[in-house]
Amino acid sequence: MADPRVLVLVLNYNAGDALDSCLRSLQASTYGKAEIVVLDNGSTDASLTAARRLGFEVHEFRTNLGYCAAYNRAFEMYADRADFFLLSNPDLVVPPPAIDRMVRVASADEQVGFVGPIQRHEDTKDIRSAGIRWRCGRLPVHVTRPGERYDAIEGAFVLVPKRVVERVGGLDETFALNLEDVEWQTRARSAGFRPVIAADAEIFHRRPGIVRRHTGAYYQTRNACVLTWRHCGSKALVRIRTRLFCEGLAGLVLGRPRAPYLLEGLRDFRRGITGMKRFP
Repeated sequence: MADPRVLVLVLNYNAGDALDSCLRSLQASTYGKAEIVVLDNGSTDASLTAARRLGFEVHEFRTNLGYCAAYNRAFEMYADRADFFLLSNPDLVVPPPAIDRMVRVASADEQVGFVGPIQRHEDTKDIRSAGIRWRCGRLPVHVTRPGERYDAIEGAFVLVPKRVVERVGGLDETFALNLEDVEWQTRARSAGFRPVIAADAEIFHRRPGIVRRHTGAYYQTRNACVLTWRHCGSKALVRIRTRLFCEGLAGLVLGRPRAPYLLEGLRDFRRGITGMKRFP
């Protein structure tokens, strides 16, 4: 496909000044057929001011749908405007050639279903993710050495051909956020699609704040159990639940703030609670 249309979907929720930096970097992209839409999950800060000042199209959901539901709505709303969807967090800086290089990789083979760049930490420039490795009974881990084996692309910035959504379906809203990328790509493998890292493309990712790290422990725990239950056997599920329970108990003894979130994730998995979680 010559010069496919890329619709960049930037999902925002109270991103603050990070959104301004992200949009300015995307605006400077050298890829000529990229269109940018900001999806907003009910932000209460002033982050959308930057998007409107820069002239970007904004779609407001007016409530926090979570990562999966917001993108699924966008896939439906904008299906006629894209050959590729590029899912983007708002806390990134994207160098001008990154999208060009990712599109080139995605266009080379119809079995390529997900393309990601090398992700670096914005402050240190160390590699944050060069893919995700996952095995049953274990938590997914980021690959930090380019060229090592990986099983999925981290969802903070990932290019997805529209044909993947049409054939495989969208993101699983059970997950809401966290590990939904691994589940989606695991599901897509059965349809013949594979993830690929564009080794010559890179982006820079801000580190999450303390609150996001703590709530992230909840989603990672709950969703790791869901992921294992969906795609692995009962022995693997017992193994990961036991490991996480021991980690949570040890964290309580040591006074680690993330421990209660981890244990709550295990409780909610047991109760069958899924989707977005409202924290106090």
